[in-house]
Amino acid sequence: MYAQLKLELEADDIDYKKSSNLQGILMENIDTEYAGILHGNQLNPYSQCLIRENGKNIWCIKTLTEEAYEQIIRPMSEVKSVIFKKSGRDVGVTKWQMDRCEARELLDEFYDISCPKYLDVQFMTPTAFKQDGRYVIYPDLRLIYGSLMRKYSAASGELDMIDEDLLNQLTDYSSITRYRLQTILFPMEKTNITGFVGNISIRVHGPETLARYVRLLLRFGEFSGVGIKTGMGMGAMRYNRREPK
Repeated sequence: MYAQLKLELEADDIDYKKSSNLQGILMENIDTEYAGILHGNQLNPYSQCLIRENGKNIWCIKTLTEEAYEQIIRPMSEVKSVIFKKSGRDVGVTKWQMDRCEARELLDEFYDISCPKYLDVQFMTPTAFKQDGRYVIYPDLRLIYGSLMRKYSAASGELDMIDEDLLNQLTDYSSITRYRLQTILFPMEKTNITGFVGNISIRVHGPETLARYVRLLLRFGEFSGVGIKTGMGMGAMRYNRREPK
């Protein structure tokens, strides 16, 4: 099961730059032993980010497994305020919203529902990748697909997506047809990472099955995030569904 908890924060003057602080707050509110397990994971079963939605600051906490849901979202759904240690500021939570999606739903959509050739993606918080020890700060489709495939395979027992041939096909038969992007800094404790935010449109050529794979990955990415540091607030993304003509 994939799940998302939205916490509406009672503050207008904070933004995504506080996301890494929120990860620390999250760790303080869950079981200590489980927090230790998460620190040792190469691929985390959760992501979190701070976004602006309908004029409100929303802290989104998302999980990819039943265990992560029980260990992270359940305790966080009872949080009434968040305290930023450095400033000592106590920010109230005014609203809670829970959304859940069974993993099977994405597979049923993959097998049963046709998919358009054009797919639109919004990168909501600074997004970046790491390749050969260097940061990549633009939307390389191979890196996007590869990141989502690894995250999906780590979280899912239904479908193994770690497949170099499939990754090659998805990359070869996809292209970015439109984009509106900008680079933006994501502050860490001792440094800043440059990432990108904005929108792209992807066209998938060839068999519709490939477009369905891309849709599956993008839908999953709404919960997992994409690229690096998704547990700290980077890489939040949204698959924007096109209205049928």
